[in-house]
Amino acid sequence: MKKGNLAGWKDVFSFTLVQTMKSKAFLISYIILITLSLISMPLVNKLFSNGNEDVNAPSPIKKVYVYNNTSLQNIDYSKLLTEENMSHIVFETAEEKYDALSKKVDEEERDSVILTITENESTFSLNFLKARKGPVKESHIQALGDALAKQFQVLRINTLGITDEQNAMLNAKIATSVSAADVNGEVILKEDTSISMAEYWFIYGILFFVLMANMLSSTQIATSIITEKSTRVVEYLLITVKPLALMVGKVIAMLFATLLQMVSMVIALFVSNQVISGKGSGGLEQFLPKDIFQNLNIINIIFCFILIMLGMIFYATLAGLAGATVSRMEELNEGLTLFTFTNLIGLYIGLGASSTLVGAGINPFVTFAFLFPLSSPFILPGAILIGKATLPLACIAIVLELIFIILLFRFVAKVYETLILHNGNKIKVKELIHLSKTV
Repeated sequence: MKKGNLAGWKDVFSFTLVQTMKSKAFLISYIILITLSLISMPLVNKLFSNGNEDVNAPSPIKKVYVYNNTSLQNIDYSKLLTEENMSHIVFETAEEKYDALSKKVDEEERDSVILTITENESTFSLNFLKARKGPVKESHIQALGDALAKQFQVLRINTLGITDEQNAMLNAKIATSVSAADVNGEVILKEDTSISMAEYWFIYGILFFVLMANMLSSTQIATSIITEKSTRVVEYLLITVKPLALMVGKVIAMLFATLLQMVSMVIALFVSNQVISGKGSGGLEQFLPKDIFQNLNIINIIFCFILIMLGMIFYATLAGLAGATVSRMEELNEGLTLFTFTNLIGLYIGLGASSTLVGAGINPFVTFAFLFPLSSPFILPGAILIGKATLPLACIAIVLELIFIILLFRFVAKVYETLILHNGNKIKVKELIHLSKTV
């Protein structure tokens, strides 16, 4: 790959970047992504909270009428609720018939509910009835039911005359552990390197972010190359710049445009999260691992950025090569088969490694996924931020990624000039390998 082959890439970069950012497709997709990011946290908060009020707010339920149809009598209902936001609720044994009382609650006492306790083969059921309209919502009934179920077992035990100490002994957990020992009988301590589900979803979020960035930039690069080939614009461009410089300029320009979209999305997501947090209803923090910010420092961020960028450069170059193998826009999907297949290999290895981290922790397969150039941009940034990957390991992964990129560029340098001028049927992988040996 001669230095002269890259002459003029800056001109291609600036031209491609300006044309891309002026295109309607880019502007429309940019506006859509920013809009989705801005409304994402309010939408997620609404979906997960189901429109509920603050869980610490006082319950609108004022009174609970109780029908006790069990063998447990003389229950002290005042001990059923220990939550502060439900301490005002009054329990009253129902004297009226059920139909008459339910009508009364539905029409007059809409801040009251009816609780029916039944027993069937040592199974106790708590059934609630609320007014069809009024301040009491399904969420309030759910909260009340959870609180009662939590304390009902304790109350049942106390009603039978079993003391708290005896109950604690009956419900004491029995834990077992298996330890390995060396030849001298010394216990070999094994560190638990598994991750929680919150950490798993954090890694998954970064993995999805990298995948989306790869697909956006790479598809745009391939589309741009095919468009210029089909309109014969590329023939005019090749008068002033070499084919390799043309590809390098396009790759960097598209990556810059994609990064602009991604950074803008992150900023919009932060703004969206601040709006939710300012209302006191919780934001992104409730979905992140509690100790995530312990590993969020400038060094880790730089390493993550480098890994993601190198991965995007590799996949974008592969997409540019794939785009040059076809001549018509109708063949775009077929031309991107190799790119898509390679991208999926890295994606699924990353997904498999993140799932393995949940159950078994770090093992040889996970380490392989951290180092393998196709999967490391997907899995390693998230692993670094949750403290499951060391910086020396990240350095090795970066070196391997650079080697892969250099080898790909050497391959591209040998065949790209022939491909960029090719007009005809799609070039297959075997033909690409043959070209690299003969050019």
